[in-house]
Amino acid sequence: MSIKPVKEFVKDDRIEGFFAVRRCDIREYTKGQYVSMELGDYSGRVQAVMWEPDQYALTDLEPGLVVKVRGVVGEYNNRLQLTVARLRQALDEEYSQEDIMPHSPQSYDERKGRIIALTDKIENQYVRSLVDSFWADEDFTDRYLKTAAGKLWHHAYIGGLSEHSANVTELALRVAVGYPYLDLDLLIFGGLFHDAGKIETYSHETVIDYTDEGRLVGHICLVDHWICSHAAQIESFPDKLLMKLRHMVLSHQGELKFATPVVPQMPEAFVLYYCDELDSKMGAIDRIRGKQDGVGWSPFVKMLDRFLYFGDKAQEPDD
Repeated sequence: MSIKPVKEFVKDDRIEGFFAVRRCDIREYTKGQYVSMELGDYSGRVQAVMWEPDQYALTDLEPGLVVKVRGVVGEYNNRLQLTVARLRQALDEEYSQEDIMPHSPQSYDERKGRIIALTDKIENQYVRSLVDSFWADEDFTDRYLKTAAGKLWHHAYIGGLSEHSANVTELALRVAVGYPYLDLDLLIFGGLFHDAGKIETYSHETVIDYTDEGRLVGHICLVDHWICSHAAQIESFPDKLLMKLRHMVLSHQGELKFATPVVPQMPEAFVLYYCDELDSKMGAIDRIRGKQDGVGWSPFVKMLDRFLYFGDKAQEPDD
C-alpha cells in the first residue's frame, strides 16, 4: 500500500491513508447499497466509492469525519476515483490538521507581517484606532490569520482570508497611484476588513463548511456589526467617517445580485470591489492552473462559463 497525497494519485495505485470526508451519500444499485464519497487531504480532493460498505459506513460515516482508508485508484468518467475496500474513523493522534487541510503557501508569520505593515500605513488616527482595536483582540487576530477565504472557489485553505485580504489591499494601493484623489485609509480599511466576518461564517477543523451563523447572517452583516461596536468604544469617532468605512465593507461584492447590501457609491468602494474581484478570480484560476501543471486547456469552468488556456509546455533544449 502507498501512502501519498491525493494530488499524486495515479491509476492503479493501492492507497492507504487518512482523509477528511467532504461528502458521503448512500445510494442504491442492483446488488444493494453503496456509499459514494468525496475525500480530501491537504493537497486535493478525490471521488471515492465503497461497493460493499460495512455497518460503520452505512450508519456512522458523515461529512467532517477523518477516516483511515484502504483502496485502489481507478477511473470513472475520465476522472480518478478511489475504490474503497476498508475504512474506519481515525484516532486524533493518528493525523494532524496539516495532513488533512490545505494551507496557505505563506507562513502564519508572513501573513501577519503583511497585515501589520499595511496597518502601519494608516494615517487617520480614528481609522488606526479602530483597526488596532481589532488586532488587540488576540483571539480575533489569530482566527483572522487562520480562516479560509472561501469554501471551494478561491483561497479555500487555512490562512486564505488573511492572504486574500492583504492581496486586495496591496492591489488597491497600487491602483491608487494613478488616482491621487483616493483616500488610502479607506482602501486599507476596506481591503483588510471586507471579508473579516468569515472568521465566524466558516468552520475549518477538518473540512471548510458554513456555520449556522454564516448561512443565517452572513459575513458582511457580521463585520458591519463589529465595526459599529468597536467604533462606539472610541471617543468622538466621527459619524461620517464611520459611515464611509461601513460602506466600503457593505458594498464590496459590487452588485445586489451577489448579496451585497448596497452597491459601490464612492470611488474607493469601486476600487475595492474590482480589486476583490481580481484577486478572487486569480486565486481560483491559480488553483485550476495548478491542476493542469501550468499548461494546456482546463476542463470547462462553470463559475467562469469558459475553458482556460495556460499555454504550451516549455520545450526542453536539445543536448
